Amino acid sequence: MRISLDTNILINEPKIVFDTSKDFSISFMVVRELDKLKRNPNVKRAAQFAIKNIWHQYKDGKIEILNIPKVLGSSPDEIIIQDAKDAGTSILSDDLAVRLIAKAHNVPISDFAAESSIDESYTGYIVIEADLNYENDFKHIKEMQKEEFETQFDCKLKHNQYVIFERVGDKDDIWVLKERRDLDGNVTNVVIRISQSMVPFRDAGITKTPLDNVQMCALHAVFDNDVPLTVIDGRLGTGKTMLSVMGALACTIGNRKRSYYNKILVTKSPESINQGRYTGFKPGTSEDKLSGHLGGFKSNLRFLIDKPVTKKLKPGEEPEPPLSDEVWDRHFKIVEIDEMQGDSVHENILLVDEWQLLDEDGALLVMSRIAEGSKVVLIGDTAGQTYGMNRANEGFKILYQYLGDAPEFSYIKLDKIYRSRLAEFVAKIYEGR
Repeated sequence: MRISLDTNILINEPKIVFDTSKDFSISFMVVRELDKLKRNPNVKRAAQFAIKNIWHQYKDGKIEILNIPKVLGSSPDEIIIQDAKDAGTSILSDDLAVRLIAKAHNVPISDFAAESSIDESYTGYIVIEADLNYENDFKHIKEMQKEEFETQFDCKLKHNQYVIFERVGDKDDIWVLKERRDLDGNVTNVVIRISQSMVPFRDAGITKTPLDNVQMCALHAVFDNDVPLTVIDGRLGTGKTMLSVMGALACTIGNRKRSYYNKILVTKSPESINQGRYTGFKPGTSEDKLSGHLGGFKSNLRFLIDKPVTKKLKPGEEPEPPLSDEVWDRHFKIVEIDEMQGDSVHENILLVDEWQLLDEDGALLVMSRIAEGSKVVLIGDTAGQTYGMNRANEGFKILYQYLGDAPEFSYIKLDKIYRSRLAEFVAKIYEGR
């Protein structure tokens, strides 16, 4: 028997429409209610998620919408759609509810270019199982021309894309496609085997190591001073901030020949996810205003370089200040995004946390401030972007249209959660919300 879904069940269980064991339908009134609820701050994320799921099932013909009215209602969205229908035009919208209602009324829908042109499957790396051919002929080679590499291993590589060779009984190898220019401006594309040595990080006082091959790719991408823009994307607990701080430390306070930058600049867009929890204007310096928002950088710095306190203090004896406090004061600087207008970042590395919160203007401002010889690392979880934050104006959607298409830009998507079993459980149950 076919089952009609109520608004309430779609708010509480928005993934129910994907249950293939049942035949679902939805009243047009439910679509109207969800469209209205997406403006309610308490349930807007659930409503938008439900609309997104219904849209995917409806456009694929896997769910039916019942009682579609001949004339649309009086809400702004329905009036816009009715106007398009009466005029015989298509409609261009990034609002999935608008698309859903328009499709129900057979109004042609134009694709939203910023979303349709993003390759959501791109991770910044591919994995190849090393066979006897690799072990016999390639394990000692450090560099190959792009065309030869792609022919030998039957793959197509994009700019700064990593290749992980999984070897049996030996340490896995990692290669990366790089663009080289000679003095005459001639370009060659080569695939090089990266060094996985931790010496640059030990020189910076870091004893931690990447926990898997993908984390090693991310660490190399941050440390690579040939690429001025790196994005580390991933879910909560995947280590994206820790790896970014590791890479920045190694190329700032490590061995002198690898000290590419003078300081580590850190920032974050200070939007509150829930305006009801916003604590208002904070007086003081940039450190005073943003220190609470940048706790992730400080906690990861402590984790990376502070040693456990084992010495028992005598009565009245003060503990030594942690090394991380000294490193923070000497080598880190907090900057406010709003104050970067007209400024340039010279010989520094800039780490931008939660960058998915930036709108198009904010993302443009941050990336355009980077002078020659500097680098910006954008850290965030774009898949978990909070609905309502800069809707249809997210800065990352512009950049992500060029994944793998520019030698100035590297990208790694982290997926495996290492923070804790609890973090993994939480990510699972809140996935997509």
